[in-house]
Amino acid sequence: MLKSEERKKEKEKKITIAALSSFEEKGIEATSIRDIMNRTDLGLGTFYLYFRDKKDLEEKIVLDIMTELIVSAEAKCKGDDSKKRLISFFDYIIDHLIKNPLELKIISNNLNWALYAKVENDNRFKEAENSLNFILNKFEDLFPAILSDQEKLFILSLSINIVLSTCESALMEDSILSVEDMKPVLYKIVDRIFR
Repeated sequence: MLKSEERKKEKEKKITIAALSSFEEKGIEATSIRDIMNRTDLGLGTFYLYFRDKKDLEEKIVLDIMTELIVSAEAKCKGDDSKKRLISFFDYIIDHLIKNPLELKIISNNLNWALYAKVENDNRFKEAENSLNFILNKFEDLFPAILSDQEKLFILSLSINIVLSTCESALMEDSILSVEDMKPVLYKIVDRIFR
């Protein structure tokens, strides 16, 4: 990689790390671009060389987290049966997000169908697109053959949103069920989705 490309990646990473730090301390909504850049040794204008706005940064963070999480989760999947592997995949994601509530919040705030469409149509997100295709290929046999890749992705995204909602519910202060109590019900739903 060229030195200028390395410096560019380094600056983008500094901004991302500063954003996560500020999100943790001040909250996502309360954090401004100035707050983020004040945590770096970069000028305020540098932010706009990498991101259009704070939402664009949040989406990039989500895609980075999800890409890493998807690859790690798939690597930990157990068994030869695709449905059991999918349950194991979701189990890993749940356990990770329960331990990392900031990541859960950022993902929940930003992961939607519009973001999936951006992944497919924006060259900046090729790595995330490859991760989504990677996961679709791993669980291909769970989907009816008549479905398009976009329909399969939509079903997978709905399933991931159910997983996220389960995590959020388990972390609520007044939750009467733990995540371990919720998992069996969630996995019955997943089983029905992928019949």
